[in-house]
Amino acid sequence: MTATTAEALWQDYAFLTHELAKFTGRQNWDMVMNLLDQRAGMQQRIDALADRDFVASPAGRKLLGELLREEQTIARQIRLARNQSQQRHQVAQAYDSYDAVSAGMILNRGT
Repeated sequence: MTATTAEALWQDYAFLTHELAKFTGRQNWDMVMNLLDQRAGMQQRIDALADRDFVASPAGRKLLGELLREEQTIARQIRLARNQSQQRHQVAQAYDSYDAVSAGMILNRGT
């Protein structure tokens, strides 16, 4: 990425955020981690540029508002995935508590 203006960097950051939301929704965690790393690098480039004029402009404020909404969507998707994972784990633990020997003993009582 050869973007050097603050607006271009913020547009690239917005693109990465949009892709992050897409892959978080798909629960593709390898790609999510890759995108998070790329976005962290983009944030460093934005910080190093130290140009706050775009952020203060109407277009910049609009973009930041869109990014905030996208971040909230990503956070919801991550919470949902975490809750689903916890639920699957609890179900697996419930089934693991009944081993084959216990089930066999219960079935043999009737004979």
